[in-house]
Amino acid sequence: MIQSNKILEGEMKETYEVDIYRVFLPILFIGFAIILELVNFLYLGFTNSEGNVMALPTYFLFDLGIILIIAGFIYLVTNKIAMNVLFYFFLGFQFFMNIVNSTMYKVFGDILSFDLLKLGAEATTAITADFIDWIGVLINVLVFGVMVAVTIVFQKKAKKKISYNKMSIPSIFLVVFMLFQVTGFGVFGIETNSLQVAASEATEIETSDVYLWENFQFKLDAYKKFGHYGFYTKSVLNLIFKEEAEDMQEYVDFIDEGYVAKDENADLYGDNLIVILCESLDWYAIDPYNTPTLWRLSNGDDTIVFNEFYARNRTNHSENITLLDGVSKNHLVGTAVDSGYNFQYSLPNLFKSASEDENVSTSYFHANYGSFYNRDYTHGVNGIGFDNLFFIDDYTGEQSFGGFGEWINDSDFVSNLIDEFLPTDHQFLTYFTTVSTHGSYDYYQANLEEFYQIFDSNYEEFSTWFTENTNYILPENESDLGQLRRYKSAMIDFDRMVETLINEIDARGLTDNTSILLFADHNSYYSNLCYKIKGVEKSDYSNTYINNIPMLLYSPKLYNLWGGEFSKIENTFCSTYDILPTICDLYGLPSNSNLFQGNSVFSDDIENSVFVSNLSGMFTNNIFSFNISDVYIVGENVTEEEISKFKANANLYWKKQAYIEVIWTEGINGSLVF
Repeated sequence: MIQSNKILEGEMKETYEVDIYRVFLPILFIGFAIILELVNFLYLGFTNSEGNVMALPTYFLFDLGIILIIAGFIYLVTNKIAMNVLFYFFLGFQFFMNIVNSTMYKVFGDILSFDLLKLGAEATTAITADFIDWIGVLINVLVFGVMVAVTIVFQKKAKKKISYNKMSIPSIFLVVFMLFQVTGFGVFGIETNSLQVAASEATEIETSDVYLWENFQFKLDAYKKFGHYGFYTKSVLNLIFKEEAEDMQEYVDFIDEGYVAKDENADLYGDNLIVILCESLDWYAIDPYNTPTLWRLSNGDDTIVFNEFYARNRTNHSENITLLDGVSKNHLVGTAVDSGYNFQYSLPNLFKSASEDENVSTSYFHANYGSFYNRDYTHGVNGIGFDNLFFIDDYTGEQSFGGFGEWINDSDFVSNLIDEFLPTDHQFLTYFTTVSTHGSYDYYQANLEEFYQIFDSNYEEFSTWFTENTNYILPENESDLGQLRRYKSAMIDFDRMVETLINEIDARGLTDNTSILLFADHNSYYSNLCYKIKGVEKSDYSNTYINNIPMLLYSPKLYNLWGGEFSKIENTFCSTYDILPTICDLYGLPSNSNLFQGNSVFSDDIENSVFVSNLSGMFTNNIFSFNISDVYIVGENVTEEEISKFKANANLYWKKQAYIEVIWTEGINGSLVF
């Protein structure tokens, strides 16, 4: 790249000749980085608050500033190979993230952030080929391919060299490098000072871009406003420079002030509880032919049916919310355990603290390896608080577990461990997260063969009933019908498991003191099945109907206590956040209103509940928003008062969330001990 010549110009002078591409490679980087951002924003169809199409982020100077700083380092490197490594590394990362984000946005309405990377390999095992946005992949590959071709051609054609006096080389390089850096940091600083501030403290979380820049509370909004380089640079800075709490006592007081004592007069105080999180359970999974037990429960007098229950989270997050309620969005449970947080207000710990039975036990079940999402570490007595953990290693039945997607039947898993599920000599809490219903529904699963046959034998009656009695769409093509068949067969397995539990409860004399709460973690989005059956476009994130999924409380004792007036909860919006407060209310458990983001369904406060997804967005049954300020009206006759109430409750959620983030990060615990 650099050559030395001696030239006679009155005296001998040494000069250096530099390839011209070395000067222009940083310029190519600047142009290509901006083009990739344009392609990404336009393809994803981002719009601003006014509904106008966004070609570049709102605060584009954040992007440009980082791009200029990187370009300066590319220019500074004297080695040709090293220059190209930097050039392709940053453009390659941007290209890769464009592909990842187009897929995540099309599937979840979300983008990838570094906090998701903490989930590790578990987060990728659930990804199948049907998730990938192949059009987005193709567009980005074509654009990136053209950029690589242009760069290669430019390097081959740009043979011209620029001569420099040897003595001036260091100063020229330094001046140009510093020009890139000063300009980059300068525009970055200018943009920082131009961030919109809130008109009042009450609306800071909703309207302040300064707050958004520091907290990234609305991840998608932050990405749209700060762009690829701004978003990911600030994410790295937040990981490196963590803000520590200055006044620990403020957070201890926050915890103590939310304490609510146990209530020994509660209807189910001292009783047993079984909580079942059913993977991907959707309302159309329940019918009188294939899932008769669930059908009876959803139509029977001894079950409360929460018709307006909504959720939209990854399974592990749904599980953590029902066990803890107030959950960090930036840190895993294991991280909080490591930091010293004691999870005093978790469901198993609250259950034990309220019990008068010295032998009370709390047990967690999941037919997968304990290492999956680190549950064998996070869920025990030193973490969330379960006394007993049962995983696939504890199963001694005849079926074979082959790893992700090759499950054993949940019905067989529960039957095999039924004595641990239903102890008869003391009060118990049993928490079970299903797995055989997980999906994907694109391939044959040998363990479900018996249930495939049941579905096939019922299909004629089922299809007639389904078409005439529901608003769902019965698939007509063979592929979609095959997916429904495999999904329904998995739900037959789940139905049989619930039937086994109820029969065993009766047989063991536990009917009068044992209730079952079962709920779905999210809709059946695998293979896009729920979108096809419900007739909703996958990109229609604001249509909350797609997130309306089942929650049922089977409780013969409540039915008897309430004099047979066990009416369905038909019009009360509730979500995953309301499950733990509702359990605390019914069982008289102590609780903490400051660490809980939800409310008991049976309290007046339930009207203040708002669901906030760890994927993206927040909503009730008739209002949706990505950022509080911009709302989409889903239901009919929604008043301005209801919109204002939604915004106020969403703001309160995020204010409380800011406290919870610090508490988890610093391992801050309250001073009150049950």
